[in-house]
Amino acid sequence: MKEFFTEIIDLLAVCILVICLSFASFLFVSNFYHYKEVHNLSLINMKADVGYQKYKAAMAKIDKKMKSVDHEKVEYSVTAKPIYDYYTACIEKLNSGTFAKFENMSTVSAKDVYDANNEILTEYNNSCIFYIPYNITRINKVIQPKNSFASVFKKTEEKRNIVISDADYLVKSGLGNSSYSFVTETSRGSIYNKTTNELKLTINNYNLMVSILDDVATWYASEFGGSN
Repeated sequence: MKEFFTEIIDLLAVCILVICLSFASFLFVSNFYHYKEVHNLSLINMKADVGYQKYKAAMAKIDKKMKSVDHEKVEYSVTAKPIYDYYTACIEKLNSGTFAKFENMSTVSAKDVYDANNEILTEYNNSCIFYIPYNITRINKVIQPKNSFASVFKKTEEKRNIVISDADYLVKSGLGNSSYSFVTETSRGSIYNKTTNELKLTINNYNLMVSILDDVATWYASEFGGSN
């Protein structure tokens, strides 16, 4: 009788092992095809893209405005200089981020688009679109500005809310960009179109983000004797 129960237990153990291995194999296969889906590549040419050209032109314009102020003046040590330093830190992050790398890429994946939007939420919100206007407001509470920043701050907040909302939507869309199934020509085409369309939305998002920086730069140049 003891041997009978031992055989039954061994059989159950084998069955459980088979079930576990089968489930593990399913997860491996589904994740493998998920990986293929999110890394399916879409052709791009950012240098020829009108939206991206607009972004680059705006960045150059902003940089010119910010550098038109002699922020090293002693009287600007607690006003113009720290604001310029915040701006420089923001630009350094933007220039080393995922979106900046698109310019020299011929293809992008759904993951690339996801990363570009996720960086808005995790990096640029903290270093650029929230951080810079917030710190200007903080500085102006101590030293009264010649040109009020209040209306500019309100405008940047409105744009920031849109940027964050759009980036959050695209990040969530990126997380859902998988059927966990075999990749067919139909699903591959669907992913290609989805990635291409969401890249366009991402470019729009970055353009709106630099519009916030332009609002800041315009005020900055007016406030500290620069040129617009």
